[in-house]
Amino acid sequence: MALDIKSLVPCIDGSTITREEFHNTYLKPQKPVVLRGLWKKYPAYEKWTMDFFKKSMGNIEVGLFGNRKEDISKTLEVPNATMRFDEYLNLIEREPTDLRLFLFPVFKHKPELLKDFDYPEITKGYIKIPFMFFGPPKSIVRMHQDIDMSNVFLTQFHGRKRVVLFAPDQSDLLYRLPFNVHSIVDVDHPDYKTFPGLKYVKGMTTILEHGDTLFMPSGYWHHIEYLEGGFGLSVRTVANSLNMKLQGAWSLGGRRLIDRMMRNLMKEEKWFDFKKKVAHSRAEKAMSKLNRDNYENEFRSSNTVTT
Repeated sequence: MALDIKSLVPCIDGSTITREEFHNTYLKPQKPVVLRGLWKKYPAYEKWTMDFFKKSMGNIEVGLFGNRKEDISKTLEVPNATMRFDEYLNLIEREPTDLRLFLFPVFKHKPELLKDFDYPEITKGYIKIPFMFFGPPKSIVRMHQDIDMSNVFLTQFHGRKRVVLFAPDQSDLLYRLPFNVHSIVDVDHPDYKTFPGLKYVKGMTTILEHGDTLFMPSGYWHHIEYLEGGFGLSVRTVANSLNMKLQGAWSLGGRRLIDRMMRNLMKEEKWFDFKKKVAHSRAEKAMSKLNRDNYENEFRSSNTVTT
């Protein structure tokens, strides 16, 4: 049985939406949306191609990340391999591999590229540290939250991506690891026996193509599959709520520091096993609360009908 992810992320014309419309309909209520053509007026829309990056910065050495089987938290810190940038771009155009290039500070290497775009006027509060993401066909970015809990605008420039989203209030049912921003479940092959909390979750799906910008509100879980080799860029704005701002600060500071310290103090396998046990315990509590709430609602409804 597949996860309940049949709902589609709304898709609208991003070139005509006003700041007021975006704020009232999507930003304030924290609802995901695909904004088509939001970046059409910027040179990057047509200029940024695979060939452009091969020719302009192909000699840069890049760190690449795959889907490790051990502690998921290490994905953010230790690359699996290094390669010349142009060789990597040739690779992802040519064949499947699990090696991805993410949080790539391309503008640190080539700052003049900052002139190729601007920050869309539909909102404010941008964190002006953009990052690029590159991946091969069929590669998977395991489900996670962005560590700073910011609002994210993810724009696709080449190739197609499938994105699955879950709201942050489903974190426990998604078996979020403590001291981490990753889930231990497989969205495409859900194991309901091991992870029964997945029976309760509901997500949304979209396919991003060239020029599409996905607005992901603060704390949204996202699972990404590269349907074709390609790349995109993300820009962020600060989280709306104080709670999300505090969560982001905790993730960037205390949470990550404690996780790294415990990996050093304990054997990594033991620490990872402990975190998985905590994730299962939280999911059990969340399921119990949902079942109790459902029972109470049904009880109230039956009494109302009888009365």
